[in-house]
Amino acid sequence: MAPVLQQLESPSTQDIGVNDCFKPVSRYWDRIYRPDQIITALPEVMRVLTSPSDCGAVTLALPQDVQTEAYDYPIELFQKRVWLIRRPAGDSISLSRATKGYRGEPQALIVAGGGVLFSAASDALAAFVSQTGIPVAETQAGKGSLPYDHPQCVGAIGATGNLAANRLARDADLVIGIGTRYSDFTSASMTAFQNPEVRFVNINTAEFDAYKVSAIPVVADARVALEALAAPAPGLQGRSDYAAQIAQVEASLGGRG
Repeated sequence: MAPVLQQLESPSTQDIGVNDCFKPVSRYWDRIYRPDQIITALPEVMRVLTSPSDCGAVTLALPQDVQTEAYDYPIELFQKRVWLIRRPAGDSISLSRATKGYRGEPQALIVAGGGVLFSAASDALAAFVSQTGIPVAETQAGKGSLPYDHPQCVGAIGATGNLAANRLARDADLVIGIGTRYSDFTSASMTAFQNPEVRFVNINTAEFDAYKVSAIPVVADARVALEALAAPAPGLQGRSDYAAQIAQVEASLGGRG
């Protein structure tokens, strides 16, 4: 039976409806044919909505004929549930490799993506860059990861970024990506990083994104990882050459705009 009031005529199938258009943009999609499906569908919806890596739009297609059916649901379905948003800490080996990767680099750059904001990691990022002096460029999704007037904030990066951030990206030999997918806009289709010796460290809750660009992957929550990376060197001081480099680039280009 076709989904009532959601039908879409097709010569090749009866099992298609207008809600199928949401499949490409949904992280979870399900069509409810029987009312008892709700018992297993709703927990899956909440699993996706509270996942640090899979969070996104969900779709439950509920045809009108199914809405009219009665079902004796178990009382447990209506009890209050508290869904935990987990903060994966990452493994010690990956964190150790990342720590060795960023220390002592003369041309490091952080690319802060939307994962910084999702993790509420702005304070941890500010503490880390104040400690290390590393400049921070922001993606479109990561805008506001640092206050715009923070000394280490150099503004937007990539095809829609500014000259200061892109000049630093061009010369960087170490790029620390935090919660970013390195989209075409962010990376200017990976032409933003032109140093032949450039290496990457990626901090991301999604394993798929953490392994991009042959990076040292740290599959972890942004805030937890930043705190862990800073912890081994609490006395690490901000490098004066980073500050001078940021000031020189911004001055030569007339600011961050």
